[in-house]
Amino acid sequence: MILIYGKGKTGTELKSFLDSKGIQNIILDDNDSIENVKPELIIVSPGVPFFKEIYRFAKKNRIPIISDIEYAYRFFKGDIIAITGTDGKTTTTSLIYDIFKSVSSKNVFVGGNYGIPFINAVDKNYDLAVLELSSFQLYSTKTFKPKIAILLNISKDHLDWHKKIKHYVLSKFKIFKNQTEKDYLILNHDDSCLRNIQAKSKVYYFSLNTLPKDKKGIFLKDKKDNQYLLTLRDVSEKDLVVKTKLIGLHNLQNIMASILAAYLYGLDLDKVLEVIEKFEPLPHRIEFVANIKGISFYNDSKATTVQAVEKAIDSFDKNVILILGGINKGGDFSTLKDKLKEKVKKAIIIGRDKEEIKRMIEKYTDVELSSSLEDAVMKAFNSAEKGYTVILSPGCASFDMFKSYADRGEKFKKIVKNLENLYG
Repeated sequence: MILIYGKGKTGTELKSFLDSKGIQNIILDDNDSIENVKPELIIVSPGVPFFKEIYRFAKKNRIPIISDIEYAYRFFKGDIIAITGTDGKTTTTSLIYDIFKSVSSKNVFVGGNYGIPFINAVDKNYDLAVLELSSFQLYSTKTFKPKIAILLNISKDHLDWHKKIKHYVLSKFKIFKNQTEKDYLILNHDDSCLRNIQAKSKVYYFSLNTLPKDKKGIFLKDKKDNQYLLTLRDVSEKDLVVKTKLIGLHNLQNIMASILAAYLYGLDLDKVLEVIEKFEPLPHRIEFVANIKGISFYNDSKATTVQAVEKAIDSFDKNVILILGGINKGGDFSTLKDKLKEKVKKAIIIGRDKEEIKRMIEKYTDVELSSSLEDAVMKAFNSAEKGYTVILSPGCASFDMFKSYADRGEKFKKIVKNLENLYG
């Protein structure tokens, strides 16, 4: 019998799959007793941390415990492109999916942390799965091995789940642990954590700087507005001109990783560049909302880490009013000090941990606390001048005030639109 632990979307989809196969199973969560359950295998949903009782139960009773990703992988027959990293996973996953859906002849599945459980790809005749994977999902993998693994970046995140940065990093590194010399690993050369990784697979890098001569991959040669000249280096070098609607150099890194995945899979790069040019920014990721009296408003609610906030600030030249705050996941906002001094005119902080965040950054920019998102937007509007940019880039989880980052972003957009109706 299989025990599914977690009754959310992933757990219920797993149960449906097992039922369809006639495999005996039971689904439980933290509200249920496991004392009299004797499973042969436990499958945990992504939201179940390793310090939960179910892991101790599995260890004590010598029962194998794996993630839903691991279980689905054991059934899936196609190739896998897997994407992880602290930030940029969803944009990169979506772009790669669009590229392969448009340019290749493959029947392509997209899922994982992206919103559709991987188990849904099994028995559906997919040739290729493009999977966004969180550290939670990777933590309990055993044999999982993608054809192409992409590790975008590493910074402190989810320390409420992993407890130590070492555990978080090791979970991320599981994405390439089982790869062989027949597989590919794509890494961010600009990230010191990833620059010197030793792997059995063929390693390619992307970088905003010229790559060392002994490194294969893709790097930025020149830029003008949102048009970039890139160099792709393998056996020889080839220049590529990339046009994009995506804002910021962090999105260029996502684009470069996607180009490498397409190149290593053998796709026509001219057609790939056409897809990239048409690709629309995803909601809640430096998403333009409105311009009111010369003040631009952007929704970056998906930014739930300090690193993501830094990338948002970097996307604009100067005169930024920053709305941030919520539930801090272990991030140190004082690391933003240079960006705050240089570009941020004022930071308006909301949420549960606003006092803590204020103490971290008040030396570096003007700070004001706010009781609600509505109040924060109004304070930002009143503090801004023509030519300023107001950006919601919280750097925190949303669950103290909102259902999700998407709920937070939608409410921000609604508040701004109401403001536009009044003053636009």
